[in-house]
Amino acid sequence: MIKIDRTDDYATIRLSRPEKRNSINNQMLAELEEALTAVESDKGVRALCLAGEGRHFCAGIDLAEGHRVAATEGGGRLSLESVFHHLEGLSIPTVATVQGAALAGGCELALHCDLRIAAENARIGMPLARIGLSPPFNFTRKLIEIIGAPYTCQLLFTADAIDGRRAYEIGMVNEVVPDAELDNAVKALMQKVSANAPLSLRAMKATIRRCMSAAFDAGHDDIEKLIATVVKSQDSKEGSRAFLEKRKPVWKGE
Repeated sequence: MIKIDRTDDYATIRLSRPEKRNSINNQMLAELEEALTAVESDKGVRALCLAGEGRHFCAGIDLAEGHRVAATEGGGRLSLESVFHHLEGLSIPTVATVQGAALAGGCELALHCDLRIAAENARIGMPLARIGLSPPFNFTRKLIEIIGAPYTCQLLFTADAIDGRRAYEIGMVNEVVPDAELDNAVKALMQKVSANAPLSLRAMKATIRRCMSAAFDAGHDDIEKLIATVVKSQDSKEGSRAFLEKRKPVWKGE
């Protein structure tokens, strides 16, 4: 479900489950973790591109698997949070290529890269309120880091997706291009970044990440307990069922 390509001084990790809009299940999550480790161990790779095969980047967790794909860390299992943290912590610059759906976990996957290029047709959003869920603390923190609190509130509270142009306007992506030009734009950026001095790139990224981690250091055990309550709620189960059954959910607030 994951493909790795090497081009000159950069690598591309591609989510390869196009028939499911590259939605994440446990197998894909494990393969993504393995791919990140492989790229990390290749000292000749100066930058990483993350992309989705087909028409979409990533539609988030595969809801057909229910809650079997863990969002947060716990018990030594792989989770979205642990794998995305691994991606964010890579010492090399990372670029997300966003086309089609980049929703929920797919949106966060793109946000955990350093740079993002989006096609105009992209649909980026966090529709978790529609299925009775709430993002983990660190995922909300990542949204605030990228787009600020007001736009984070708008995305989370409305559950609406935005297109590539709007994502550029609010600072969620660094560049937006017509759909047909996405591949060439990404290639040009990857070549430009990977042509620079590797030690400089690594030092710059380490500095930026350290500055941001200090700025967002806050205890959140109580928030994680609140989110866990939401995940285990009857509304959460109803939201997932309604989504799969293509109907409006019936919320009970319990």
